[in-house]
Amino acid sequence: MTTPHLDIFKKDARGNPIWLDAVADLETAQRRLEELAATFPGQYFAFDQITRRVVRMELDQIECT
Repeated sequence: MTTPHLDIFKKDARGNPIWLDAVADLETAQRRLEELAATFPGQYFAFDQITRRVVRMELDQIECT
């Protein structure tokens, strides 16, 4: 079992991150973000605790910044 290292956040109305979940891999993060966005529209992102980078995910695209 892999330890969750990708934290999932949603930006609030002021642009502040709100922690929602943690998952173990990019594929699971992508699925979770799609589920969240379908239920509660908004801006979501994942933060990789290992690389310390924000991982922006969109419907068909994953980009590290």
